[in-house]
Formats: sequence, structure tokens, C-alpha cells
Amino acid sequence: MKKVIGQTVRDLKREVNKKVLKVPGIEQKVLDATSNEPWGPHGSLLADIAMATRNYHEYQMIMAVIWKRINDTGKNWRHVYKGLTVLEYLVAHGSERVIDEIREHSHQISVAPVS
Repeated sequence: MKKVIGQTVRDLKREVNKKVLKVPGIEQKVLDATSNEPWGPHGSLLADIAMATRNYHEYQMIMAVIWKRINDTGKNWRHVYKGLTVLEYLVAHGSERVIDEIREHSHQISVAPVS
């Protein structure tokens, strides 16, 4: 029962993000891919994010969310782990800009908080 209620609350939050806060679709996808859920991001979600890195505006949104997630701490350790997982996928399947940005942020990755 608790899981059902939790899922409903999560879905409601996503709808609020979309409609009220007007979180762009690609940003919501990155938030979903790096969520605190106990499962990893789906392949189709990762593929959508990788394709979006080819669009400059969407690329900026994607990377901003990823760097924010990688800097999370404490109970949000999954944000860090999944942020790194998404980065790994983007290196192989995303825009070449991803690699350049990772080089620029290599210090941020090497000191990513680990709980």
C-alpha cells in the first residue's frame, strides 16, 4: 500500500513539474533518469537523453541537471550514482560535447560525494 501511495505522489509531482512549474520535457527525463528510485534508468530514456544532447539548448539543460545531481549528498546518493551512469551512456551515445564537458568538470567528478 505504501508503495502505491508513494508512486502516486511521485506521479503527481511529475505532473506539477510539467504543468505548473513548466519543467521542460528533456529536463524531466534527466530528473527521472537520475531519481532516487531503486532501479536504474531505462534504455529508451537514456537514448532520448543522448539524442537530445545534439540540440544545443537541450544539451545545456541536460548537463545542468547532471552536474547538480552529481553534487548531491547523503540520502540522495542514488542521484550521484545515476548521474554518473547517465554520463557514461552519453560518452558512448551522446554528442561529442559531452566528452569535452567531462574533461572540463573532471575535478567535480573526482570529488563527487560518496556516502
